[in-house]
Amino acid sequence: MITNVSSSPAVPRRPAFLDGGGECGERLRNFDWAGSRMGPPELWPACLQTVLRTVLGSRFPMAIHWGSELLTFYNDAFAQVLGSKHPGHLGRPAKEWWREMWDQMAPIVEHVLTGETYYVENASYAPERGHSQRETYFTHCHSPIWNEDNQVEGVLLVLTESTREVLAERAFVALNRRQAFQLDVADRLRGLGAATEVTAAATELLGNYLHVSRVYYTEINEGSRTAFVQGAWSAADLPPLPGSARLDDFSPEIIGILNEGKPFVVNDVRTDPRTQAYADAYLALGMGAIVAVPLLQAGRVTCALNLSHHVPRAWTREDIAITQDVVQRTWEAVERARAVAALRSEHEHSKRAQAALRDADKRKDEFLAMLAHELRNPLAPIGTAAELLRHFQFDEATVKRTSEVISRQVKHMTGLIDDLLDVSRVTRGMVTLQKETLDLRDVLGYAAEQARPLMEARRHRFAVQLPPEPIHVLGDKKRLVQVIANLLNNAAKYTPEDGFVELRLSLRGDSATVTVRDNGVGMLPELLARAFELFAQDERTLDRSQGGMGLGLALVQRLAEAHQGSVAAHSDGIGKGSTFILRLPVAQQQAQAGQDAPGAAAAPAVRSLRLLVVDDNVDAAETLGMLMAEAGHQVTVEHSSRVALDRARELRPDICLLDIGLPDIDGNELARRLRLQPETAGTVLIAVTGYGQERDRNESYAAGFDYHFVKPVDMPRLQALMARIAG
Repeated sequence: MITNVSSSPAVPRRPAFLDGGGECGERLRNFDWAGSRMGPPELWPACLQTVLRTVLGSRFPMAIHWGSELLTFYNDAFAQVLGSKHPGHLGRPAKEWWREMWDQMAPIVEHVLTGETYYVENASYAPERGHSQRETYFTHCHSPIWNEDNQVEGVLLVLTESTREVLAERAFVALNRRQAFQLDVADRLRGLGAATEVTAAATELLGNYLHVSRVYYTEINEGSRTAFVQGAWSAADLPPLPGSARLDDFSPEIIGILNEGKPFVVNDVRTDPRTQAYADAYLALGMGAIVAVPLLQAGRVTCALNLSHHVPRAWTREDIAITQDVVQRTWEAVERARAVAALRSEHEHSKRAQAALRDADKRKDEFLAMLAHELRNPLAPIGTAAELLRHFQFDEATVKRTSEVISRQVKHMTGLIDDLLDVSRVTRGMVTLQKETLDLRDVLGYAAEQARPLMEARRHRFAVQLPPEPIHVLGDKKRLVQVIANLLNNAAKYTPEDGFVELRLSLRGDSATVTVRDNGVGMLPELLARAFELFAQDERTLDRSQGGMGLGLALVQRLAEAHQGSVAAHSDGIGKGSTFILRLPVAQQQAQAGQDAPGAAAAPAVRSLRLLVVDDNVDAAETLGMLMAEAGHQVTVEHSSRVALDRARELRPDICLLDIGLPDIDGNELARRLRLQPETAGTVLIAVTGYGQERDRNESYAAGFDYHFVKPVDMPRLQALMARIAG
């Protein structure tokens, strides 16, 4: 330890160990050491003089902490490391010098004062160097300075700043990691063929890479300011995300920032002024910090890739940059997947169309052969009878018998030609139906009378079951009799002799149901799928023993649809019989009272109902809405399923009138989602659609619809239904 002892004044001589040293050497030489705790430099211990001379002469950053107070000396190279602390700390205690990080430095100094050397590479510190304090990195060595008595008097510090090298290496490692991740993403997405698979893979990869709690995509409807969750991945057991949410419920600023193409970044939802008022909504979903990165199309945001963490998190530039990269890559992959799917669908459609054309051509040829056969059959006896009458003289009885043959065969040919003309007219919409209110029991009675001779000829047991109460329909009596007679004749022809045929009428909801069941030859699934197509014939008829040209069932279907009804066929297979079910809408009370005009207006509803009409056909939606409004109802019209889902939650409508063929979410899926929303779980759902097949009705009922109306809508029936619901 230095003892400050002064001798009698003498002419000062500059100590040689302070020679040189640049600016720091000059400052040391000009300092009045005699009045300091160190005393005159010439009296400093030899070990200090030696080390200080080395320090001042070095171009490498070096410093000395000396004595019990660890007073500091350093060279010009070290002064550059100190920044704004130089020169104020020259000769000052180390504790003052390193005050902002003394908790890191003190253990090192104490360790070296025991006689041990301390060395570390790329250690992280945050010294104050100017007006800022930032993390820097140093490689440094602290060595003990020994005095003549073999005691440690001070510490020699030799260091070099390695911040640039550390950051460069870190950036290189991060770059390699990022590039590896990007390659992984590209490899995973390249082989996926569906958009849902692409989003699922991308969210999982990004979530694991960034170690976040949740990653998910949202489609954004700017008009309704609503986000719809598409693909989601989570690393932990978090509360489920809603299918859709209004962005304003989480911060009104979100959509504006996203529309500028900027990410919406929040490190802590509780303290960020943009989300502070909505923090409870975020925390309820397990979100403490969020990022939303937009994807713009035509300058407007259409979707976003979202990150969330269950606790606050300081998002880095790297987090944002990699998320922006992934959202772009994912969108490109989704577009590729959609394009491939569209091409594949188009190719499959083309193949099916070609197959359908070949099949239609084949059935046309078969039909022409059958037609020739059917027309030649009656021509043969007609020609023979004509030859007999021309060449021979017969008695009156023989001539009468021959004339009856000609008459029967002409009648048969007339029936064939009438069938052809009927199908042609009905198919082209050239048949005008003379509708009136009918008791369907009477129609079945007339049809049964027409079919009974064939039933008796084939010795079938023919059962007719009619309800005791009338069932009224609005229809053309002649055509409905024709429809049911065709079904009965079809059953009679394709049921072996001594078989069983049943005709039954019942009421199911708003539909009258006519069932024709037999225990005949049945149908294969291939024929069942096209039973109502023109010229559809099975191989069972190639012997022509039953006659017919494959027109009857096609005519039945078209006439049923002309009555806003439907017809369906079922068979368990060959030899297991067939069942045909005809459904017709029952007539309304106005029709039963004598109003047989199909466009007659229904009575006003008992009370005004809240209606939501959803149809992407703007004209159809608007006209239906206007008609309902004229009837006194409160009507809201939407053309998008996603927007309608939101509006329904707000409006809580009594009735939703939904088209099935909607472009974004089809009507059946929309019905399912409405049933899942508490606000619309009990709403009456009515399908208003061009799809009227039995399968379509079954699918709509399974999706949650209460009623199924086929376009063009039977307005009296619809308004009568409204009246019942309102009452």
